[in-house]
Amino acid sequence: MSKITNHPILHIPEGEETSFVYNGVEVKATRGQTIAAALHQAGFPVHSHSVDGRNRSMNCGIGKCGACQMLVDGEVKRICVTKVDDVCEVAEIKAGSYNADARVKLPQSAPKVYVTDVAIIGAGPAGLACRETLRELGIDCIVVDANAKIGGQFLMQTHCFFFFEKEKRFGDKRGFDIAADLAGEDHSGILLNSTVCDILEDRRLMVKNIETGETFYVESRALVVATGAVPFMPTFENDDLPGVYTAAVVQKMMNAEFTLLGKNVLTVGAGNIGYLTSYQLMQAGAKVKAILEGMDHEGGFPVQANRLRRLGVPIMTSHVLLRAIPNEDRTGVVGAVIAECKNFKPIPGTEKIIEGIDCINICTGLIPDNQLLKKGEQLFGKRCLGAGDAIRIGEGTTAVLRGKQCAYEIAQELGVRYDYNAYLQVSKQYIDSQQRPVRLKEHADCPDKERRDAKPFVRMNCLYGFACNPCSFSCPQGAITKASTNVTPTIDYSKCIGCMQCVSQCPGLAIFGYDTRKNTLFLPVEFEVAEGAEVFLVDDNGKKLGEGRIEKVLKKPTLTNVARVKAEGMDEEALLSVTGFIVKENYPEPIEFKELREVEAETYVCHCEDVKLDTLLKEIGDRKYISIDEVKHITRLGMGACRGKRCIPRLRSKLREYGIELVGDATPRAPLSNRYTIGESYPDERHDIYVVDKKEVREVEVLVAGGGMGGSSVFRYFAEAGKNPVLINADRGSTWRCIAGGRPAFSVPELAEIAKKNQEIFVESQKEYDIHYRETRYITFAHDDATYKSLEDSNSWSNAYIIDKKDFRKEVSPYFNPNQDTYFAAQISEHCWQASPGRTIDYVRSKGIAKGGTVLEDTRLIEVHREGGKYHALVYTHDHRYVEYVCDHFVNALGYNAEKFCQMLGYNTGFYSVKHQAYITPRLPFLGKDGDILDMLIDRRRRNDFSAVYGQQLASTGQFIVCASPAVDAKCVINDFSHNKTNTREFLEICSDVLCGWIPSMADVPLQACWAGNYVEPRYVIDPDKGLFVGLQGHGFMMSQHLARLYVDKALGRPTPDYLKRLALEGDGLTENSFR
Repeated sequence: MSKITNHPILHIPEGEETSFVYNGVEVKATRGQTIAAALHQAGFPVHSHSVDGRNRSMNCGIGKCGACQMLVDGEVKRICVTKVDDVCEVAEIKAGSYNADARVKLPQSAPKVYVTDVAIIGAGPAGLACRETLRELGIDCIVVDANAKIGGQFLMQTHCFFFFEKEKRFGDKRGFDIAADLAGEDHSGILLNSTVCDILEDRRLMVKNIETGETFYVESRALVVATGAVPFMPTFENDDLPGVYTAAVVQKMMNAEFTLLGKNVLTVGAGNIGYLTSYQLMQAGAKVKAILEGMDHEGGFPVQANRLRRLGVPIMTSHVLLRAIPNEDRTGVVGAVIAECKNFKPIPGTEKIIEGIDCINICTGLIPDNQLLKKGEQLFGKRCLGAGDAIRIGEGTTAVLRGKQCAYEIAQELGVRYDYNAYLQVSKQYIDSQQRPVRLKEHADCPDKERRDAKPFVRMNCLYGFACNPCSFSCPQGAITKASTNVTPTIDYSKCIGCMQCVSQCPGLAIFGYDTRKNTLFLPVEFEVAEGAEVFLVDDNGKKLGEGRIEKVLKKPTLTNVARVKAEGMDEEALLSVTGFIVKENYPEPIEFKELREVEAETYVCHCEDVKLDTLLKEIGDRKYISIDEVKHITRLGMGACRGKRCIPRLRSKLREYGIELVGDATPRAPLSNRYTIGESYPDERHDIYVVDKKEVREVEVLVAGGGMGGSSVFRYFAEAGKNPVLINADRGSTWRCIAGGRPAFSVPELAEIAKKNQEIFVESQKEYDIHYRETRYITFAHDDATYKSLEDSNSWSNAYIIDKKDFRKEVSPYFNPNQDTYFAAQISEHCWQASPGRTIDYVRSKGIAKGGTVLEDTRLIEVHREGGKYHALVYTHDHRYVEYVCDHFVNALGYNAEKFCQMLGYNTGFYSVKHQAYITPRLPFLGKDGDILDMLIDRRRRNDFSAVYGQQLASTGQFIVCASPAVDAKCVINDFSHNKTNTREFLEICSDVLCGWIPSMADVPLQACWAGNYVEPRYVIDPDKGLFVGLQGHGFMMSQHLARLYVDKALGRPTPDYLKRLALEGDGLTENSFR
């Protein structure tokens, strides 16, 4: 473990020195680095101990697993992401570390709520690419990232990337440069040091700033999860010793913290991650002993493997790591036991020891960090997308392209227009970027003898077709072309002048220059090498072909420099096979394997809870499959700080070796990233501070939120009173989903008065505008004595009469089922009515607009609070602008989501939503009495969750519309509004039973449309003093116009009936008890 002081690619900044105390020892550090880096540089790799007291170090290095939690100035923090700045003392967490004197510390300001169109979790390649494209499309977005710098994993990538582009932008750029390019100069809307702890109801991200400790929230219409991946570590003996690290830890510490975790490294995994981290380790000054690979062939891109072999690193296929060998005090490793394998299974008798290592670099793949994605999909539905490694492990190139693709798909969901051809082009590039390289050539192209003797030239050892073409932009003469991703580049040697510009432009270091006349080579180099150094010249397998001397190192802007090497005593054929060099004193010695010896070792699958493989196998017994939840509860595997992110995949992989299947998946549980304390969610009486990108402020007298029948009517009467109200409406609520009927008969006299006066308004409205109003009858069937008695009693307060079963075909419908025996009587209530909801609302609003009111459709209320005697309401308009309305009077007429805004103003109403379902048929002939429409028919049998089925034929179209009323109990309450528009099988079956029981020929009538929505229970609240016009229980269409008139009268100080006091929030309410 040491500090990196020189690097051929990275600039190592000079930081201000600081120090802190660790276990009584002063540790020197540099401001800006993490505590983990400082401890490793100081020689303290052990940060904590397991439940059983085993030494532990870092596991993920990116703050996601909790293995490195320590006490930092008395607070539990994850030291891999906590900076040393202003830290005084760091200590291991022990039983006595609990601070009994701790108290809640409220933040200095109220919690912030950031409001945006799209929230992006992750400022890595995928998240930044998504942000860039969203901004190009004019879509507002906020990016949340736990790191202190923009770029995610790109910041760890010192290599150049493969891109296939029509216009050069990213190709041959290094990861950190691509990140800077994607982020642009304007970093507004990127919130760093901020980790998403959970996704709460109302699609609200709960975020903690790990630097300041502040908790804030992000509300958005859509979500993109670009959280990357966590490293997968296979299960082997002693696999969590300090000194055994995943590639994520190695790369983070090396390329971001300038800390080398070992000088002599064994890499496990011959894929791109293994190649790149091994190469970067060597750039940082380490030696890589070997790369092990369990498959019988190398993985990853061949050009990546070639540059390791050219440095003399052996790649040992068909080999597995069995055991890490610890040093005496188990604070590090000194060797490893490996074995030959077939299909990843060790071959007995082939075990051997590699000694002389101090670090094992595990590069055996990644696992999507998709827990937030799973939760997001539940809450956002189709408006939640994953990008980058969060959905599919791939190259950085693929992550960028998926991020761009996500932006277009989110635009589609939000209804924003975009260039579909651009989307198709990005999608094709995304698919192409995932292609595995396909070998198309056996040998690199070479000019003929005449051309070789004329002037210098290059050869391209790019023998595979895949998505990369920076070389085609590099040649000033246009000699290099690549037409598509499935071909190799070609060189027109008649144009090539041997300028060697292309040698430094290849991300795979696969272009080499030759001057056979002078026995000179032009080779790419990304290491510090001295001019005049004696070197061995090698091929792609690291085989010595000759010797030479470095004449000159040509420095290049790409930092892939070009070494001009003079070969000594080589013929042309050998010279043309040279693709690299190794400085003589750095040429590695062959590995000397040692015989197997006994090493103390155990296999732990779960490191957090110290769950051994033997324990697991014993508990599972002879079962061939077992659920994750059962494993967790009987062994505690996955119950620690990482919540199974690491150990569940390890267990799944290990059990397969024993023929046991691990079924199911662990439930994502918050906090999903960094540590969140109980005190940080302590109630804060101050109202949230909502933060938006830009907003304008408008002053109005009255703002009405909610454009259903109630809100539209309040808007009308305020407008007629000269108040110039503004009505905002976000979507189509209950009024548009109701079945268009009304009745004047109620058992409560006050409600009956409201209903009758409301009907009078409909009658007057029909005279001015055709709202399809007409009188109808309500026919309620008696199926038992109790219902009959209730109907008979209701005749005293309704204009109704009872008919016998024998009169059903005469009084109800000539098509009524003569053989039914469900009902023996029915009540016919007259002077009821129906009208078209849409036409009625259109008329009511037009009256308000004519008197100076303004209606804003597709406008969403975000927040409301009181300040300085005024209401301040933040809204998001149809044209994607934030507007804060400052008004004297605010009306909450929002329906099912009214409660959220009631609570913002300090009102706890107790409202809850109840789902109602309905469907409608095509146009039918009139089926009622005397050739008229079929009146409202009502069946009041209670079945499971339903209290009634009722339906009527619409006079304007002949369609039959039917609804089932839910029984108002806990089973019917809808807390998840994402389900409020879905129908149930039970609803369809009950309605079918009732309708076919009424009129058997209905069985052949098709359904034209089904829908569902919410009504609000348990009572009306009409309270002008508090701005509430809510809780109409599904009676809004037939009651709210007159109630709105009373509301406005009360708000303006006009006389109102005494019963309006009962409808106030503190009143006892007016509730119909006979028939709802």
